[in-house]
Amino acid sequence: MPIPIDRAQRTVEVAQVAAQLIAQGGLEAVTFRNLAAVIGCSTTAISHYFPTRNDVLLATYSHVADRARRQRQARPADTGIDVAAQLQQILPIGSDKSDDWKVWLCFWTAALFDPRLADLQKTGNAATRDEITQLLRAAGWPAAQARQRAAHLMTTLYGIAIQAIFDPQAWTPRQQHDALQDALQRAAAPAPARKRGGAAALRPPPARRPAPG
Repeated sequence: MPIPIDRAQRTVEVAQVAAQLIAQGGLEAVTFRNLAAVIGCSTTAISHYFPTRNDVLLATYSHVADRARRQRQARPADTGIDVAAQLQQILPIGSDKSDDWKVWLCFWTAALFDPRLADLQKTGNAATRDEITQLLRAAGWPAAQARQRAAHLMTTLYGIAIQAIFDPQAWTPRQQHDALQDALQRAAAPAPARKRGGAAALRPPPARRPAPG
């Protein structure tokens, strides 16, 4: 008699295997046959929970994004706020995070032509931007400046990550770290603001600047 499998357990299992297949061979590698072969079950055992291949892809994208976010938020309560260290966790430093980024890049291309994936991508971007905003606010940045700088930093992080995935020899962990530090220093610098009449003035710096490293 087969052992009953909880729906949540099967969903996580399939999503994890699908993510591995995508990191190794792209979205095309995700088939019911390949999934069943790796998991060690019948294709029917998968289609029972995922009627279509696209359902597998949607679950996989959400699983990888949620897992990465949980890992970033799982820091000891007694540690201080290290902005650079927290943001560095977004970058593809280490094999696990590199695989996550390969998965996301595959999905980003597919999202251009799939409205459901595009909605997930927009939601994920908004969540990451909010996460960075809250991190900067906790480090003492004023609310308005934190929101603005969070958008800039997210764009920089994504750019670094893409370069590192396609050219890991040039974008070593040290290079990624240094580029992030440079971005944080520029984000913390006072920015010119327009006064009435067109003259430029300097906005006050954050109440407490993020740690450089």
